[in-house]
Formats: sequence, C-alpha cells, structure tokens
Amino acid sequence: MAARVTIEELERGDRYELVRRLSYEEIPDFVMEHLFRKNKETRFFWLSVLLFLVLAIRPTIDFFASAPGFWNFLLYAFLGLVLFPLLLAPLHEIIHAFFFLLAGGRHLRAGIDLKNFFIYVTAHRHPVGRKAFRRIALAPFFVLNTALLAAAWLTPGYLSWSLYLTLFSHATMCAGDFAMLSFYASFGDREVITYDDVEEKCAYFYVEKE
Repeated sequence: MAARVTIEELERGDRYELVRRLSYEEIPDFVMEHLFRKNKETRFFWLSVLLFLVLAIRPTIDFFASAPGFWNFLLYAFLGLVLFPLLLAPLHEIIHAFFFLLAGGRHLRAGIDLKNFFIYVTAHRHPVGRKAFRRIALAPFFVLNTALLAAAWLTPGYLSWSLYLTLFSHATMCAGDFAMLSFYASFGDREVITYDDVEEKCAYFYVEKE
C-alpha cells in the first residue's frame, strides 16, 4: 500500500519525487493560490459555500421580519459568526485527528499560528497516501456541516439564524482542506504521499514518478 511507504523510501527517490516543501508560514499564500484553481475540488467548495449562503437567506429574512432589535441582532450575529465557529474549531481538528489515527498515525501534534490565523493537527513524520489524506481532509466538512444543518433546521427562534450563519462560516473554515485537495488534483491520478515534520514546521509532498 502506498500509505505504508517510509520516509526513507521517499527520500531515496526511486519511485517518488519531492514536488513541494511547504513551510507552515507559506500556508495562507498556498491556500489562496490553490483555492481559485479550476478543478472539481474547488468547484465543490465554492458551490457548497454558495449553497449554505442561500440556505441562510430565508432565516435571515424571518429574523429581521420579527423586529429583533439592535442588541438581539448583535448577540445572535456574534453567536453565529464568532462564538460558535470558535467553539467548533477544536472539534474540527479532533475529527482530523481521529482520521489520522485511522490512517495509522500515532504521534499526533496540534498547534495554532496566531500570526497567520490557522490551527492544525497532524501526525508527526507519518506518510499518508492520497485516499487516506482525502478522508482526513473532508471528514470535518461533512460531519460538522451535516450536524449544523440538522441543528439549524430543528432549532426554533433566533438561535436557528445563528446556526445557519455558523453553517456558512464553518464551510469557509474548510478552505485550507480544499486548497490542499486542489493541489493534489494538479497531479491527476498519480499517487501523492505527504507527511509533516512538526519540528521543522513543514509539510513534504511526494508524487509517484511517471
């Protein structure tokens, strides 16, 4: 299995070639570079963001039609766009971590980069193949957005509007995951193996030679 390739085998270069060494400092630019490329990964991301935005239109109309007042507007907007997304961020990373464990990763590391406004969890120096990485990347998007959609639909009152805002907000929080998949898409069907060296604060990407 490709996911069982060791770092030593990758570095030998017999079957795989190093195509990118990504410093954590470069991640914001990397996301912007790959999130706007035209492929099925980015199309799915932007259509999902648009869908969640559209889903929030009717609850928004109903919210303002009830004349909530200025302070209620501030409160429930704060809940939906700030507080709930912040509370979801650790859960988002825990789901990533769970799927890293399923992929055989054991030395899990987590961190936060306040300068570049992102948090991360990864398996230190554990190579992961393309299929496993795809599951790791997409799991929080599907698990949390499904739960948020159900909660927003079932919750009555003003809080429902907050949850629809959170649904939209969390979709945008997944931009980095989809940017990474967009990068993978640039190599067609070739196997891509990645691992993080947390001490170096770098991710390495190797692609199967043609």
